[in-house]
Parts: sequence; structure tokens; C-alpha cells
Amino acid sequence: MEFLFGAMVVLGVPLLFAALGGILAERSGVLNLGLEGLLLIGAFCGALVGSSTGSVLTGVAAALAAGLLGGAVLALLTVVLRADQIVTGIAFNIAMLGLTGLLFGVLGAGAFATPSDADTRIPFLADIPALGALFSTHWIAYVGYALVVALTVVLFRTGLGVRIRASGENAEAARASGVNVLRTRFAAVVLSGGIAALGGAFMSLADVHGFGENMVDGRGYIAFAIIILGRWRPLGVAAGAALFGFAQGLDLFAQTRSFPLPLEAVQAVPYVIALATAAILGKKARPPAEEGRPLMLAG
Repeated sequence: MEFLFGAMVVLGVPLLFAALGGILAERSGVLNLGLEGLLLIGAFCGALVGSSTGSVLTGVAAALAAGLLGGAVLALLTVVLRADQIVTGIAFNIAMLGLTGLLFGVLGAGAFATPSDADTRIPFLADIPALGALFSTHWIAYVGYALVVALTVVLFRTGLGVRIRASGENAEAARASGVNVLRTRFAAVVLSGGIAALGGAFMSLADVHGFGENMVDGRGYIAFAIIILGRWRPLGVAAGAALFGFAQGLDLFAQTRSFPLPLEAVQAVPYVIALATAAILGKKARPPAEEGRPLMLAG
């Protein structure tokens, strides 16, 4: 069981970052479908810079900067230019997959061998059976935990959060009350990109310690199911990421044990859960009213 909880942390943290980024954008009214591409550029830039500088912290900073830049591109296209948000997100994912794959082939795997940090243990909490894995992990994971709390406070306990949610629920009313909806949505999508890219940085710097072509492997899309499961709330998303991380951990567990099911069936479990979540909860879940709608206001 301790093995599965450890795998849950390692595999769930990238999903957590991606889903938190998605929440921020969607709460403002923008469907950020580019989470897959943002995870990829975070993993790529984090590994490349971390390897060249020998510093995990510098790699994380590079991943964050790349994610913010990617978020700015998405915000320009979807918020300012009013491009179709679904088409734009999918095109962004394909472009990032091709770009990172091309550069990886040119530079070679040796350019992405990242340094490794020791896990950070929190005294007493790390000694709890099974659950102690949550508190004996890489420091980037603790950033994700902190973001759950921070986003909960910002979205539901501050004036800024009110403006973000108002932009996603009724843009016209928000504008009438003095909110600059264009600026709010633009900033939300940019920050969404930065947060999601940190999930990629965790994969390349804290887990794999390198980069591999298409290493994200659909996690950005699973994050959308987690957002629905979590009802567009950070705490709900954290629980959803843990669930999917645990499900993916079964794959690793099956590879180390004699499992009665075919390995391919076990590997499909997270994606089956994602489809079931979207199908069962999708009808009952109520997303922000303005989600996916192009902004037709002047500001």
C-alpha cells in the first residue's frame, strides 16, 4: 500500500498542477484546452535549463517562464483575437508536441540529464504509515499543495477572486460593475499556463530526471476530467488528482507483481475513469456560464 501511495504522489502531482491551471482559466470564462502542450513545454524547458545549469531551481524557473509565455500566446489568440478556444487549444498541443520532439531529436537525450534533489521530509507527518508518502517527496510537490490553498483563498475569499469568477459567470454584468474583463481573462490564462507548466517541470526534474518525446502522454486531457470531478474547486481537484494518480500507480504495481489482468487493461484504467467521469458527472456538473464563449466586449 505504501508503494501505491508513493506512486500516487509522483503521478498525481503533474495532474494537480495542470488541473489547477485549468481551473483558473475556466473560472475566468476561458477554456484552456492547451494544458497538454503547457505540460510539455514545462517538462522540456525545465529539463533543458536544469541540465545546462545543474540547478533544479533554475529549471523550475525556466519551466514557469515558458508556461507564462505559452499562456500569453493562448490568451492572445483566444481572448484578444477571439479564436475558437477548442481549435486553438488542440492546435497548440500539436504544435508543442512537434516542436519539443524536433528539438529533442536535434539536441539529443544527453542535453536533458537533470540533477536530482533529495526528497524533503516533514517530521512526524512523513512517518505516518502509507500517508507519509505525501510528506516525503520533492519540494516541487509542496508547491502544488500550497497552490491548492492559495487558489482556494484567492478565488473564494478575495476581491480578485470575485472579479475572476464574475468574468466567467456573466461578463456583461462584470463589465458594468467596473471589471476589466479582457484584462482579467488575459491574466488568468497567462497564469494558468505558468501553473500548468510546473507540472511538466515536476515530471522532468523530480520524477524522470530527463525529457522524453511526448512524455506527458495525455495527462493534460485527463486534467479536464479532474476539473469536472472537482467541480472547478481547488480542493476537489486535489482529491481528483490523487484518485487518478492512485489509478496510474496500479500500472506500476502490476508490473512488479503477478497481476491476474493483462497489463494493457491495467494501463487503460486511468483513461476509463476519465471517460466515466466525464460521462457520469458531466451532465450534473455546472461549469462557469461563460466558459468557452468568445469575449464580445470592448474591455
